[in-house]
Amino acid sequence: MLIFNKLQNQLGIGNPPFTILLTIFISFFVANTKAQVSVAALLDSTTILIGDQTDLHLQVTSPPNVAVQFPVITAQQLGDLEILKTNQPDTLQASATQLTIQQNITVTAFDSGFYRIPELPFKYGNQTLYSKPLELQVLTLQIDSTFIAPIKPIRNVPITLREIATMIGTFLAIIALVVLLIWWLRRRNQKEPEPEPIYVPPAHIPALEKLNILEKEKLWQQDKTKEYYTRLTYIFREYLENRYGVNALESTTDEILGWLSREKFSDDLTTKLRNTLQASDLVKFAKSKPGVDIHQNALDTAYEFIHATKKTLTEEDEAQLKISNKK
Repeated sequence: MLIFNKLQNQLGIGNPPFTILLTIFISFFVANTKAQVSVAALLDSTTILIGDQTDLHLQVTSPPNVAVQFPVITAQQLGDLEILKTNQPDTLQASATQLTIQQNITVTAFDSGFYRIPELPFKYGNQTLYSKPLELQVLTLQIDSTFIAPIKPIRNVPITLREIATMIGTFLAIIALVVLLIWWLRRRNQKEPEPEPIYVPPAHIPALEKLNILEKEKLWQQDKTKEYYTRLTYIFREYLENRYGVNALESTTDEILGWLSREKFSDDLTTKLRNTLQASDLVKFAKSKPGVDIHQNALDTAYEFIHATKKTLTEEDEAQLKISNKK
């Protein structure tokens, strides 16, 4: 109307008949534009069984230059129908003067009854067009209660070879499990045999045996003096460690002599041991060559010390020695 007033002022036209005619023309033009846009909502079927599906088609027919907005559909808008799928709008027909667009919505219902689909709004510009309301009837399956089939007799089905093999395999598996369970229970209840105690003879027994072997080998007679004293002092140190718990194998000669002086051995025996150990160090480290009598005296001193300090054998020791000798 504002445009109309401006036009009237510019043309200088102000008589009432002209105003009436121009108003009728503009109203006809606007009505003709509205008539060019149409909307619709259609159902593939107005009656379905419970759980079945049907499609709701939303259609818009308009000029190509008019953009129409489809409504956003929710389950509440469709009378609580469940929406399974909403497709994008798709063009069905297109020409220079007319465009038809359709959007498909798949719905279903799991309760019987009537579902009302209300008017749906389609917007374009400042205008809103509404589709016609629809109704969808959902039916349940009808049960024919007039006919009741008689109860069929029990049929005997023959046993197949596969079923027999399955039963035999199951039976054998159960027997194997029972045998395995019994074996496991017996094994669990059995006490493991206690290991036989290892008899450790008194320290002087292996020491005297090693001295006898060393004496029979006659090493110093074969000019193997260093090997002779090395083995002799090792046997002596090993005896001290096993008899008294002294860390003699890793101790120096001075440390062993210090320990001997603190123990209450005879002075004569202690002096002999000192001479033997010092002579051994001279042979091993200074390449000394003592006389023949010193070699024999060193061996005799070791025998004398072991016999003087050996542990008295008990009856159990003697019995174990007899068993060891038999073996």
